[in-house]
Amino acid sequence: MNDFTVDNVIDVLADYIEPIAGVCQQAQANRVPMPKDQFCILTPLRFTRLSTTRDIKQDTGSPSTSAMGYTEVRQADIQVDIYGQGAGDRAIALEATFASSYGYDTIKAIDARLAPLYSSPAIQAPMIDAESQWQERWTLTLSVQAHITVSLRQDYFDKAEISTEMVDIKVN
Repeated sequence: MNDFTVDNVIDVLADYIEPIAGVCQQAQANRVPMPKDQFCILTPLRFTRLSTTRDIKQDTGSPSTSAMGYTEVRQADIQVDIYGQGAGDRAIALEATFASSYGYDTIKAIDARLAPLYSSPAIQAPMIDAESQWQERWTLTLSVQAHITVSLRQDYFDKAEISTEMVDIKVN
C-alpha cells in the first residue's frame, strides 16, 4: 500500500547515522534490552503533510494489477537519542553533517525519496538506567522530507464494445 513506510524512513536514516554516531535501533521495540557501549535510538515523532495529494494513474493493462496512486510530500521528524561514551561529540557531528552537502548527497544516494531538511540543536538529556546508573545521552530531532505514494487497487478498462439499435421515436 505505502511505497515508503515509517520503517523505511528509519532504515535510511539509520544507514546514514551509523558511521557517524553508532549502531541504530528503532524505539518502542518491546522486550528488547538497550544495547551496550555506543548506540542510537530512533523514534518517529510525526509525519506532517507538506503538499496536497496528487493522483497518479497506475494502469498496467491488467485489471488484477492496476491501481491508483495518491502521492504527497511529508516532513518526518525523527528523534535521535545518542548514548554512550562521547555521545555529545557524536551528536554534534551528526547535527553538523546532517544539513550539509555531505548529508544531502549521502541520504539521496541511499534513497532518492528522502532528503534532509534541518536538525534541532543537540541537547544533553542524561537518564538513569535499569541499574540505577547515570547513562550519558544526547538527543536531537532530524527533520526530513519524504515522498510517499499510497496505492490502492483501481479497475480500468481499455476497450468497449458498442452496438446500435433502431428505436421508434414518437414525437408529440
